[in-house]
Amino acid sequence: MAAKRTKKRRDLTHEEIEEILDDVEYIKDKVIEKRPSHFSNRDIVNALFGSLIIGITFILKGLFISTAEALNLYHVIAIIISTLLILTIEIYFIGYTRVIDKDKRPFYEFLSKRLFTLYLIACVTSLYLLYLFGANNHITSGAYGMFKMVVLLSMPCAIGAAVPSLLRQY
Repeated sequence: MAAKRTKKRRDLTHEEIEEILDDVEYIKDKVIEKRPSHFSNRDIVNALFGSLIIGITFILKGLFISTAEALNLYHVIAIIISTLLILTIEIYFIGYTRVIDKDKRPFYEFLSKRLFTLYLIACVTSLYLLYLFGANNHITSGAYGMFKMVVLLSMPCAIGAAVPSLLRQY
């Protein structure tokens, strides 16, 4: 048995040592320090599923349609601003605080693509769920009522879209 373990050792080349060190550094960044990677298609798919899961729970609530009907323009604006603010805070604290080289990745670049993508996913998911469950047939105020329903549902969907990033970071 001991004879099997005493294989002839070969010395590693400088390139192999460098590759191993790079791999160790990559693992350290991803697993231990959890540095955010660039926004990818996988992040978009994860956000879509997170948005769907949270959105389904809210659209099936009993007062959703009557709440949407009761919103006025100020409520709609407040919901949109609050959603964008919540997403901005999530993006900053979940991802940007872990960026090492903030000079090469300024916050406005880090934020813009994530914020736009997550809010777009939330709105598209909201629209899809409204049509899927027939909530659009219950609205009495036409296109503006549908808009209010999308805005109302987009808030929890946007928060749900950011959840996969949160879970991956912690």
